[in-house]
Amino acid sequence: MKLTTLQIEQLHKFTRQHYVEHYDVQTELVDHLANDIEQIWVEQPHLKFEQARDISFKKFGIFGFMNVVEYKQKQLGKKYRNVLWKYVKEWFRVPKIILTISIFLFFYYFIQLPIGIYLVGSTLTTLAISDLYLATKLKKEFKKRTEVNGKKWMLEEMIFNVASFGGIMVASNLPQIFNHIEKTPSETGAIIISLILTLTIIYSYVTLVIIPKKAEQLLEEHYPEYKLV
Repeated sequence: MKLTTLQIEQLHKFTRQHYVEHYDVQTELVDHLANDIEQIWVEQPHLKFEQARDISFKKFGIFGFMNVVEYKQKQLGKKYRNVLWKYVKEWFRVPKIILTISIFLFFYYFIQLPIGIYLVGSTLTTLAISDLYLATKLKKEFKKRTEVNGKKWMLEEMIFNVASFGGIMVASNLPQIFNHIEKTPSETGAIIISLILTLTIIYSYVTLVIIPKKAEQLLEEHYPEYKLV
């Protein structure tokens, strides 16, 4: 016996009731439940839909769907990091590497001047404010997309809700950075700090600008059904 369209919809509702928010994870679980329920009916055809559903659900253990959700988070988290690394690497290839080197040399030169500490402070403050503004903007865009589509995709949430506050995290350590600059005016210290600032700027730009612009392409590549939906 096959499940009806209404029963499939009820399974989607069932997964939502058990704290599965993302449509892609819901769909995967619904497919699994549907196949299992149909197999249960082969062996016990007298069972009602709800009874067969509950038997299938119990197979997930005391944590229900949480293990599946956590697994998908890890899986897509790895994919997101691969995408991030892909675009970060481009900054170390021609022609972007020229800009990367220029940013590094800019900090390397000015950090060793008496005004170096003020340059770092103003740069990190500007970066932190920019990160906060862009991250807030992306969160609003994600909320709007979810309302329009009526569906939330896990990879989409990672793209638009990534906690990319590289500038803020570094800015929170300003006292330590300033102290390091004052106590270690050596070339090694200048190189390390310049490298950190350069990588922070690249990381923030990639996560808050480049990857969100590639969202549609990335989502369609990962979810064949995304374009149809």
